[in-house]
Amino acid sequence: MQLIVVLQFLIPLAAAFNARRSALTDCLNAASVPILLTSSPSWQGATKPYNLRLTVNPAVVTIPRTKAEVEEALKCAYSTNTRVSAKSGGHSYSASGLSGNMVMDMVEFQEVSYDASTTIATVGSGVRLGNMATKLFQLGERGIPHGTCSGVGIGGHATLGGFGLDSRLWGLTLDTITSIDAVLANGTAVTASSSQNRDLFWALRGAGPGFAVVTSFKMKTFPAPPVNVNWAYTYVYSTAQKAAKAYSIAQAFGQTDAPKELGYGILFFPGNQFIVRGVYYGPKANMDRILAPLLEQLTSLNDGKAPKAVVNTQGWIASLTELDGTTLQTLVRGYDKHDTFYAKSITTKESAPLSLTALNSMFAYLYTNPAPPNTWWMIISNLYGGPGSVINSFPPSTDPASTSSYADRDSGYVLQFYGSTASTRPPFNNQIMTYVKSMVGSLGDEVKNLPAYAPYNDPELTRAEAQQKYWGAGVPRLKAIKSQVDPKGILYNPQGF
Repeated sequence: MQLIVVLQFLIPLAAAFNARRSALTDCLNAASVPILLTSSPSWQGATKPYNLRLTVNPAVVTIPRTKAEVEEALKCAYSTNTRVSAKSGGHSYSASGLSGNMVMDMVEFQEVSYDASTTIATVGSGVRLGNMATKLFQLGERGIPHGTCSGVGIGGHATLGGFGLDSRLWGLTLDTITSIDAVLANGTAVTASSSQNRDLFWALRGAGPGFAVVTSFKMKTFPAPPVNVNWAYTYVYSTAQKAAKAYSIAQAFGQTDAPKELGYGILFFPGNQFIVRGVYYGPKANMDRILAPLLEQLTSLNDGKAPKAVVNTQGWIASLTELDGTTLQTLVRGYDKHDTFYAKSITTKESAPLSLTALNSMFAYLYTNPAPPNTWWMIISNLYGGPGSVINSFPPSTDPASTSSYADRDSGYVLQFYGSTASTRPPFNNQIMTYVKSMVGSLGDEVKNLPAYAPYNDPELTRAEAQQKYWGAGVPRLKAIKSQVDPKGILYNPQGF
């Protein structure tokens, strides 16, 4: 009897869904917008998430070639009440770019141009970071702050944050944006900047998915440093107490002694590998002088045993390539790099670094609790604050002078806790998720209410939890803007607005 009742409920729902999908595809075909359906040969590749732990089930993928086709596609979605998600590079930790019933793949928006008279670049929303960096250097030896993974798309990266090791020197990717060309949920094309559509400009720079579909950015560029020193020093401490003390020392160094020219992070890998690493944007002699006191303390704590050192002085493109670990230029179409993982993040306040008590607890957990079999994991702590950091020089999102909804302008470090299958492929062992959560939990109560970094989005959080952790005090304003620009909720982000 229960089965009959369930079927009686589901059959009308399925019929309604099929009717809406048919109306949507008819509209898209009439507007000559390229689409993929489940029967299309390239469907599987187009809907395969970067994180293979997750499954997605969109009904249709659109591949607009022009802004006009973006407008038409959104008008079709709007008229049929179809949820839409835009996909740039597809690297979302939670597969949010594939979460709508209609996915808008921005792969055709590949413009990268540079105006030498203004030093402003125009970048299409489907461009991957490595290709953007390569082209900007070719056009004028220019750079923009961005992350280290070359396959990430600029669309999500620039609208949620965009941290790179050069961000303390230049700011986050979103801090470089001077204007945005986008299309609203109802198909209306707009330009958002500090002088027009200011509320939308504020929302798109920090909480972008869910407010408009971006077609291109105009971004400030910087002269690419001619001399860049990629550096890493690896220690293996014999006890958890020593590792905790080393982290405390390294944490304090970043917040008090690291100039903005020093991109800086603290890593902990399997095998008790404790690594300080980064890039110095300037001469090696300057870097050596800056790092000497830190390395002296860390080496002394390691009973005088010197670290394994990897130090390379090189040009801008070579530096970015080393950070990526493979190659800077990536496929525009057919990109097929994936992982199977779960991650969490926390953002510490510059005024409240992690205590030695919390660090002792975390490293005690790591030293005494082996990870599940066939697992790889890491903890990465990147310095966002510190002396002169441009990231923290902008007004907070609640300040009337702020031009972005990025919330954390008083950050110390952003920590990412990451666990994946050793092969990077499924099946995913849920014990990995438990292990990652336990890493964070081992830090104790002092991190429970800390914010988190939206690009490392955690799909285990509820919408309310995610909004509070990612956008904090900016949530009420973001909700108000959402109600103005997308009252029907057509543009969809599971944890956004």
